This record gives sequence, structure tokens and C-alpha cells, in this order.
Amino acid sequence: MKAIALALALLVPVLTARSQDTQETFDADSFFSAATAGTGAPEPDPALAGYGSYALSPAYGPAGLAFTGEANIDLLFAISEPFDGSSRSAGYTGITSLRIDVLGGDRNEAKVEASAIVRMVYGDGADAVRAAASEALANPELEAYLLGDSGPVVSLELKKLYLSIYTQHADLSAGRMIINYGRGTVFSPVDLFSSVDTADLGLGRLGTDALRVLLPLGSFSGLDLVAALGDASGAALAGGRLYGNSAGVDFGVSLFGDGLADGDGDLVAAMDFKGDLELGISAEAVARVPFAEWVPRSGDAVYSLMLGADYSLGGEWLFDLEYLWNLRAGSEFAVGSFRSEHNLFSSLSWQPDELTALDLRCIIVPSGGAMQATLSLSRDVAKGARISGFALYRSGDVEGRFLGSAMPPAGDGTIVSLGMRLSVAY
Repeated sequence: MKAIALALALLVPVLTARSQDTQETFDADSFFSAATAGTGAPEPDPALAGYGSYALSPAYGPAGLAFTGEANIDLLFAISEPFDGSSRSAGYTGITSLRIDVLGGDRNEAKVEASAIVRMVYGDGADAVRAAASEALANPELEAYLLGDSGPVVSLELKKLYLSIYTQHADLSAGRMIINYGRGTVFSPVDLFSSVDTADLGLGRLGTDALRVLLPLGSFSGLDLVAALGDASGAALAGGRLYGNSAGVDFGVSLFGDGLADGDGDLVAAMDFKGDLELGISAEAVARVPFAEWVPRSGDAVYSLMLGADYSLGGEWLFDLEYLWNLRAGSEFAVGSFRSEHNLFSSLSWQPDELTALDLRCIIVPSGGAMQATLSLSRDVAKGARISGFALYRSGDVEGRFLGSAMPPAGDGTIVSLGMRLSVAY
């Protein structure tokens, strides 16, 4: 039973995480457009020209907030070690969740954006959450106070919360946001601030707390300066990325210091590009060199190379293939979502009509035999409502989290799960 509890603790986010790319599209033009004649809205004062949306408000205040989101009900049946009769176990988990997305301000001057998820977990999954919390908190009384002794577990997750200010010379953003530099769907060693959530059916990306300054250098080029806010000043990740477009190819060159403020950290240099003709081609190359008292230790450097290709056939079929190679010069392992030496990702999507979608996605680590495969089928049954069914197979340490350390009992196990979801977007 302990094995299935650990397995469910890993699988619970599968039901509640949702890729940011699949959210309902916000109609910015409709939200921020000026009122039409005959609505009774006040006319802008000519003396306030240049003040954007404030000129349209009697109190010269912000335009307001727009709320969107999604509610889900999920059911999951998971089997741990399905091929080993002596250790096989099964468990059931149910989750009810509500995601609230907030967007407000003026897209030409300033905005605030937030996204939060409230979820209630019940069944065996609730016990798994308590078991994981007990190890993390190391205080049974505090655990019981936060999660309760029995029954469902209620949690709150803040996915995004940041503000942006746009000026003539630079755009400034601060808070929890998703900073995605990578060209790959899953493998993106260039993405130092955003990691892939393998527990998300959509393989979405996680956010980070950061300060960001974007300096435009042209219509399709600019300098992006970012510093992480979550770590101590000496251990923060900070640097910049120069991006642009040439002959239809998007490219980027970046240089960051990871904990390098005191001379003991890593210097990370990277290049990336993506071109879309008939066949989409992408590539990323990263060199991570450790430093000790400002002296490079090239013998412990780690180099990462990603190659990807995608192709769309008739607007119904989409193929995606990616390869990630982490080359170690010494004993240090790669840093990021996937740390093994060789990693493969492939996906096949079929959308026969506007209401139906079938997706097959697979991540493989050939050397260790680890694999995660997901098959999902979804159908829109009403406006804003969708029903989905999915099957997931996972075996081994797909991400390479435990390379160089002891593998926990559930880290090398096999899990097969079947689930369904009912979603209503608003």
C-alpha cells in the first residue's frame, strides 16, 4: 500500500495541472477597445492625450479586470507494479479543481496577470498527499492542522502573479511568470527559468519568480534581461538573451550566471534557433561551466544539445520529434528537467474535426530503460465543455532526478493509470 501511496503522490498533479498554452484565448482587442458612440461612455479629454486608458475614465483609473478559467472533475485509477503479482497494488483518486485566471490593465501601458488553482483531493490520493506532507513537514501536528486527519485535502497553487509596465524604451515585469526561451516542445536546455511539468497531460511549463527587463532593438529583435527573485542574492540566476530574426529564422544568444555573484557558481552560455518552412527545424546548444573563486573548472563542464523537427499534414496530423544529448566532461550532471545522457521525445496528434482530438506522447531514456507514455482522447460536448479520457504508463526515472543519488522505492517503479476528466471553461 505504501508503494501505491507514493505512486499516487506522483500522479495527483496529472489530473490538476494544465498547460498554459491550452487556456481560453483572451480577446484583448474587445477588452481594451474604446467605447463606441452612443454608449454614454465619456469622451477623452484632449488635455489628457498620451495617458492611454486613463483618459477614458472619469476617475482616470485602470480599465478593470477580466476573469477566465476552468473547472475540472477528475477520476483516476492507478496500478503500481502491474506486472509483479507479489507487489501489485491499486488505488483510486478523485480531484475537483478550479483555475482562476485574471488579466487587467492597459496592454499599451501596464497590466497585471495572475493564475491560481484551488483543488480538493479525495480517495487514496488524499492519503498520498498526507504521506508526502508528513515527510516534508516532519511535524504530525502541523500536518493534521493543515490537511486534516482524514477525508479530502484542499490545497491552493499560485501559478502566475506578475505585473508589467510598458514604456517607450523598455518593458518591465516582476513576479511569478513563465519565461520560455526554448524551441523544443519538451527538451529545452536553454530554458533556465522554466521547467517542463511531466505530470501535466499537456506537458506545460512551470513559472518562476523573476525580475525582467525587455529592451526592444527592432521590430523582431531585442535584449531580454532576467534575474530570479526566489534565491539569495549571491545564489540567484541572472543574465541576458539577445534575440532576433534573420531570413525567416528565429535565433537567440544568451549568457547567464547561476550563483556566480561571489565567484562560486556556473556560467551558462547558449544558442538557439528555429526555422519553419515545410518542416519545422529547431536546435539548442548550451555550455555550463562551473567556477571556483572566479576560476573556471572546465573539467566539470556539461554540454547539452537539442535537435527537433515537427511537421503538419493537412492540418489534421501533427508530428513532433526531439532528441537531447547531455555530454559531461567530468562528474557533474546536467541541470534542468531532463538530466540523463540521451533523451528522446515523440508525439503524434490527430484532430479529425474541430471537436475531437487524439494525442499520443512518449518520453524515453534509452540507456536506463525509463519511459513515460500518454494516450488521451478528448471531445467537446458543449460550448466550453469537454470530456477526456486518458491512459498513462510510466516506468523508471524519466527526468533523471536521482542520478548520482540513491533511488527512492517508488522512483524506479512502474505505474499504469486510467482516468477521465470533465472540464468546463468560463
